[in-house]
Amino acid sequence: MPPSSLSKALFQRFGNLPVPAVHPLVLALAVSCLFVLFYNGQLWSAVLGWWPGRSFHDLAFLASIGLFLAVVFNLVLQFFAFPRLLKPVLIVLILTAAGVAWFASSYGAMMDRTMIANVIETDTREVGDLMSWRFLLHMSLYGVLPAALVAMVPLRLSGFRREALYRGGAALGSVALVGLIAVFFFQDYAVLVRGHREVRFMINPSAAVYATVRYATAVPEGMTATFERVAVHVERGPRPAGMGGKKTVLVFVVGETARADHFSLNGYGRDTNPQLEKRGVVSFGNVWSCGTSTAESVPCMFSDLPRSQYSSGRAAFRENLLDILVRADVDVLWLENNSSCKGVCARVPARTTWEADDKRFCTDGECLDDLLIDQLRQAISANNDRDLVVVMHQIGSHGPSYFKRYTQDYRRFAPTCDTNQLQSCSQEQIVNTYDDSILYTDRILAETIDVLEDASGRFNTAMLYVSDHGESLGESGIYLHGMPYMFAPDTQKHVPMVFWASPGYRRASFLDIACVGTESGKEFSHDNLFHSVLGMFDVRTDVYRAELDLLAPCRQGAAVAHAAGLPAPDQAARP
Repeated sequence: MPPSSLSKALFQRFGNLPVPAVHPLVLALAVSCLFVLFYNGQLWSAVLGWWPGRSFHDLAFLASIGLFLAVVFNLVLQFFAFPRLLKPVLIVLILTAAGVAWFASSYGAMMDRTMIANVIETDTREVGDLMSWRFLLHMSLYGVLPAALVAMVPLRLSGFRREALYRGGAALGSVALVGLIAVFFFQDYAVLVRGHREVRFMINPSAAVYATVRYATAVPEGMTATFERVAVHVERGPRPAGMGGKKTVLVFVVGETARADHFSLNGYGRDTNPQLEKRGVVSFGNVWSCGTSTAESVPCMFSDLPRSQYSSGRAAFRENLLDILVRADVDVLWLENNSSCKGVCARVPARTTWEADDKRFCTDGECLDDLLIDQLRQAISANNDRDLVVVMHQIGSHGPSYFKRYTQDYRRFAPTCDTNQLQSCSQEQIVNTYDDSILYTDRILAETIDVLEDASGRFNTAMLYVSDHGESLGESGIYLHGMPYMFAPDTQKHVPMVFWASPGYRRASFLDIACVGTESGKEFSHDNLFHSVLGMFDVRTDVYRAELDLLAPCRQGAAVAHAAGLPAPDQAARP
């Protein structure tokens, strides 16, 4: 039964029952206790695991956490404890808490501003992947039902003097209880919070409310900003003589949810990269993402800002890598098979796969990454002798519906988890299904290289692949991605990166591919991408930093000098 029908049925069945009127403060306190007891399972599970002692003092401290949260929730709700205001506030909070509780218990999700951005900026396809009958049942029992009960309870106020006494007493009593808890357990709280700062992201619903406010208040700030041109000077270095004047085509593949430790190129025990192994690629095995979600990582990948200085609000109104390439007379095309480009492609041509509605690869508005290959072939074929960057944004291994990301021919590792309800599958099934999706990505990247090899008679071609973030597959009870960066496991931050270049590109850019292989074991991050792509097109600009260009140490002669804006050495002096 849909939630709306359930709510209507409850009102029809119980709406005429005599329900005693209660004071708004009583209802606020009851709901506060409800939050502590029934909506904070993730918090209680974590705290009980972190605090192994079970002495009388330990048990009293653990009990004080529940009391503290109930008192603080109640203290905040007192500001809304008026008949026409309290019920709408409580209903919204209950529905929010129910949703947060589901994703916290099911996937280990934590609520910070990035997670709220993921929720708000998602699309209907991603929402559909997260829906299940268990989720709807949970929302009915923990969201719709208590919200309906709150709506049914009549509220009453007392006279002015008594009302002032009630409210003043409730506020003073709450403050006194908080103070009493601090007197007896301050040191315990200090130890808990210092050792586990992530605890603040687990308190439901306050963490979600706070993160939503942070997200909402950041939007007006960004909207008032002026678009910032970060590169004052942009031009291309002169083309090397004797290279036939070929233009360059780079395919920059933005992967989705791929883990570095599940690429056999990086030593994974399963052969998940059989096709790439045959194509002479270089795998960078020590690469770290800018964020743990698409909304955070993708704009950061194309920004000149390092992760330590990056913010989505700032990047949205700031020139990015694609803008600078266009200024350097490089054509740019964004091919989208994910939720969106997150604003990165706002000023360049872009195509989405699902608009094509290609029945070979698309079902119910979702398309396999094969369609990106078709669109890449078309883009290269239509290229009228221009330097070109094609960004292919994959659906990759997007969860929880890993089984949708590949065809049955690539169902190599079994048994698989053929559902979006990961909780109903064993970790072995989840890993098998995820690895099948990585195997499929291996084929997509191999076919990309094949397309570029076919075009190498006309162009100097290269491919750079890197995933936006990683994924948790049930380790420590955590699934999917999007945890706060400082607390996220390495599985959500350690990402694969693969590079391939045609012989023509290597000659034209004086690139020593053996040197690239030697350099591939060093630590890199998304911070290197902006400068590396500029270097690949020999772009002279004041924002380029050679020390962050992962290919710079392996370029000989003028290529590095051009990219850095330095005088070019004599052509005859080049090897």
